[in-house]
This record gives sequence, structure tokens and C-alpha cells, in this order.
Amino acid sequence: MPINETAPPARSGAVPAPQARTDRSADLKEVGQIRRHVAGLVAKVPQPGRLPLATYLACQVILLFWWAAFYPGLMNRDSIIYIEHVTTGPWVDDNSVLYDSMVWLSLHVTGDLGALTLGQTAAMAAALAYTVFAFRRLGVPGRWTAIAAVILVAVPSTGTFVVFIWKDIPFSICAYLMVPTLAHLIALRGRPDWRRDRRVSRLVWALGLEMFGVCLFRQDGFMIVGIAAVVLVLVLAGIRIRLAALAAAAIGITFVLNLFVFPAVGIQRPPNSLLFGPANADLAVAYADSPGTFTPAELKLMARVAPLAEWKSSANCYTSNPTTFLPGFPAKSQQLAGPLFRLWLQILKRAPQLIISARICRGSIAWLVFPGTTSAETGDYLSGVPPDIYGTADTPQVRNNPYRADMATRPLLGTFVYHGAVILREASETPQLSWILWRGATWSYVAYLAVVAFALRRKNWALISMAAIVLGQQLMVLADNPIQAFRYMAAPLLIGPMLVPLFCARNRPSPPACADDQAGTNPDAATLNGARIA
Repeated sequence: MPINETAPPARSGAVPAPQARTDRSADLKEVGQIRRHVAGLVAKVPQPGRLPLATYLACQVILLFWWAAFYPGLMNRDSIIYIEHVTTGPWVDDNSVLYDSMVWLSLHVTGDLGALTLGQTAAMAAALAYTVFAFRRLGVPGRWTAIAAVILVAVPSTGTFVVFIWKDIPFSICAYLMVPTLAHLIALRGRPDWRRDRRVSRLVWALGLEMFGVCLFRQDGFMIVGIAAVVLVLVLAGIRIRLAALAAAAIGITFVLNLFVFPAVGIQRPPNSLLFGPANADLAVAYADSPGTFTPAELKLMARVAPLAEWKSSANCYTSNPTTFLPGFPAKSQQLAGPLFRLWLQILKRAPQLIISARICRGSIAWLVFPGTTSAETGDYLSGVPPDIYGTADTPQVRNNPYRADMATRPLLGTFVYHGAVILREASETPQLSWILWRGATWSYVAYLAVVAFALRRKNWALISMAAIVLGQQLMVLADNPIQAFRYMAAPLLIGPMLVPLFCARNRPSPPACADDQAGTNPDAATLNGARIA
């Protein structure tokens, strides 16, 4: 009989054929080669950089999940306005011209907005990784900072914030970066001739760029930088002049751009009805609380904009929107912006308690941990664009827009993953969790407590500077805020949790094994503790 060269199928439990063992050995050998290759790459990374690199990779993977689930990004009405600015026009300086430019670049280079939000995730992950490096130089255990970073991006409220198409994301990243930059700077203070150290100079310039970013990404950023700069100048002896000069330059250049450069290139100024919206809302609240404060001539002026009954019915000290968007109010208040603002100044002088009370109430998002009423609850919870695109679907700017498809979420990982991400995000909106997941005021107080406790243990008041930007944003929102939107206090939501590891820091720092110290003298603990304020 001829020999059948085809082997019969192996029976269950039979010994594998030699060829199968050979294939398995080849697979194991390939896996081993991959492991050795990865180990070789890791070995090339300096020891101080391995944990920051691991932190970056872990945070980036988590942020990529949120990015893919909500691709090209989460949006609100402002996001649609950005797209309109850079496509159908006109460009308007009512949000951030710099962020509009980033939207334009993403659309025209890649065809959609995914590149912009992907860049935001990379920037946030890099900022968190840098925090691990900078805090470790101060004696904060790197593992706790890394854990805090991973938790921060995994929590839906802060993780999904990074993939929003909002100017507030780069603004918050710039504000956040000031904290690790200051930590790194303070770790270098007290060394011989530290003022002339090139690393110190680079860090001071980095602070200047971060302050400039804060100014450019928010219309009120210059006030936040001004408040923070006062704190920095007070507590950072030795570099005060440089810090003051850079803060003044950031604010000054911002004014020049907004007042002269942008109008010169055809970018329109924002309407006064938006700029003075909170002031007009103050008038509504003051009139509702004490109508006798207003003279007949002042009431006649208000009636030219809207009936007095509408001024009174729209009064809500927690939000300016009911007054700002009364029917016909934007156009008429635009025409009478000057007289209305002078009226606001008169009421401020005549009955300051009415205006101050309205401002404190509207700024409660900055200082109130537990909202006492429904009106004070945090807003801006958005997990998708509605079908009517916030009431603009039938407008020519949206209906005929060449990038109409980018005005909606197109998840990359399928609807199942998208709905799972939405469930996680909406679960975080549980009212009982709002105080810890969505209230920037909570984390502002945590930031102050962590930094002050750290400064007391180290007896180094320069460390107070790490909370300067939080104070700047908190006071700014307290002074001038339109609505109870969580994004207005998003920077403290990012900064506060990352300052918690300061509680785990050693009372006195030990010399870090950093690559940039190996070329020179590695400072002892007393030197690394930094010079105290003179």
C-alpha cells in the first residue's frame, strides 16, 4: 500500500508534533527578544527619568481612551463658535484668538479637530510627568505623585475635561504648569550662585511663557496673572525683578495684541453686551433687591434697554445669563453700554453692598464647597452635542459649513465604548459627589492646606508660591464671574489633587539622584532646602 504522507489529526491529549514544539519555541524566543529590546530601551533612560516616563505613558493611555471615546472631542456652544470663527468667519476676539488659531490649524492641516484634542492630552500627560520629576526634587516621593497623576486623568470629571474643545483646557494647562515649574525652581534655590544658574534662568523664562499663556487663553487671564505675580514677587526673593518684569510683559503684550494688533488684522472686538454682562446683571439684582436706590432718570435709562419688570424678573445673583439674553437686550445694551456702565459705577458708590453682594453670590463657584441652592450648583456638564447643535443647526454658518461633520462626536472605539464612557461621566455628575469632583473651590482649599503645611514643615515660605495661581484664579472668579460653570475653576481641579502628595513629603529633602546634578556638586539636604526669605 502507498504510504500516506499526510499526518492524521492529533487526538485529544496527544503529544504535540515536533513541528508544533518548534513553532512554540520560536514564538517564545521572539517574545524574549522583544522583552530584551524593551529592557534595553528602558536601560537607556536615566534613572531619574524612568518614573516620569512611566507616568507620562500611563496618563497618555488613559487620556487616549477618553479621546477615542469622545472623538474628536467634547463640545459646547463655544466650541461651535470657534469653528465658525475660523471657517465662515468673522474672527472675533471674544474667547481666545490663540485658541481659534489652534482650531484653524487642526482643521486645515489634518481635516478635523482630533489633532487638537490629541495635542491637549499629550500636553497634560507631559505636565503631570514633569510634576513627578519636579516634586521629587523637593523630597516628595515620586510614587505618590505618579499615583495622583493617574487618578487625576482616570476620574471622568478631570480626565474628560482634557478632551474638550475649549480655550479653558490650554489655559488650565498653562496655569497648572506654573506649579511644577515653581517646585523645580525652589529646589534649585540656595545653591552657590543660584541666581546665575542657567537652569534657574530657563525656569524663570518658562514661568514667563506660562503666564503669557494664561493671559492669551482667557480674557480675564491678565488679572489672574497680576494677582499671582504679586504673591510670587513677595515670596521668591532673589528673582523678584525678573518675575515682575515677565509678568508685566505678559500682561502688557496681551493688551497690545487685543487693543491694536488683532483689530489691525481684521479680528473684531467682542460686543460690549458680553463684556459688561455681569455688570448689567448686577443692576438687575440691585433693582430687584432695592428699587428705591435708583433715581427716576436711572430707571428711564434702564427702561430704554428692557422693561423694568423684565429687569426684575431676570434678576438672579448666581448667573448673569437671564438678564444678558433677555429678548432684544444684547443689541440695546450694546448701544447704551457706556451709560449703563456709568450707572453701575454710581450704584457701586451709592450702595456698594448691593453690588458686592451680587458679585460674591455669582462668584460662589470659586469659594463655596457645598451649594446651598439649586441655582448655585455647578453647570457645564456636557457629554455630547445635541442634534440641533445648540439651536444653530439651521443657520447658514453651520448648515453650509465645510466642517459640519466635526460639530458632533464620532467615537473611534464604537458606540459600546462611547456609551460606557458617557455612563462613567454621567455617574460622576451625581449631586452628592459634585463637591469633590466638580467644585474647584474644594481643591483650592486643599491646595492651600497642602502648601502651607509643607512650607511650615520645611520652614521655607518660598513654597507658598506654588499656590499663587490658585489664589489668582479664585479671586478673579470671585470678583467677576458670569455663571456657575465648573470650567471657570478647572485649574484648581487639576492642581489641588496633585498637591496632596506634599503631605507625604519628608520634613527635610534628601539629595536627588538627578542627571543635572551629576555634572556638579550634589547639594546636601540643608542646601537643597532653599534660601529662606530675607
